Amino acid sequence: MSDTIDKTDVVDLLEVQGWLTGWGDFCNNRGTVGGHLGYQSPCAIIMRDNVEQQSASVRPVLWNVDDQAYYTLIDRELAGMRQSGDKELMMWASLIRRYYLYGMSYTRLSKSVVSEYEHGKGTTVQAHVRKVQRHLANAERHIYEAILELS
Repeated sequence: MSDTIDKTDVVDLLEVQGWLTGWGDFCNNRGTVGGHLGYQSPCAIIMRDNVEQQSASVRPVLWNVDDQAYYTLIDRELAGMRQSGDKELMMWASLIRRYYLYGMSYTRLSKSVVSEYEHGKGTTVQAHVRKVQRHLANAERHIYEAILELS
C-alpha cells in the first residue's frame, strides 16, 4: 500500500466525512435513514429538488449548481453553523433546515424559530415575517460566501 494519498482520495474522504457528519437529526438515526457510503442528507436532496422546481417568479435561491459535491459542502457548512455555539448562526441553520427540509411557512418560522431566538423558549411573541425573511436571506448569504471561499 502506498504512503501517498491521491487528490481524488482526499476529496472522496471529505465527501464521506460530510455525509457522515452531515445533517442534524438524520445522523442520529443512521439505521433507519441509511448511513452507508454515498448517503446524501435529506436536506441536500430537498434543496436540489427545490432548485430544479424554481421558477423565475419565485424568491431566488442561491443553490443553483447541479453538482452533488456542492450540496455536500452546504451540508458541512450547516453542520458547522449548528455546532458553532453562536446563537445567531445556530438560528440561521435552524431556519434553513425548517424552510428547505420541512417547507415551513414564514409565519410558522416566525413563531417557532425567530421568536424563540429573540425572546427565549416558550414565548408566544411572534416575530415579524419580514424579519424572518431577512434572517433567512442572511443565512443563505452566509452559506453562499462560505462555499465561495472553499471553491
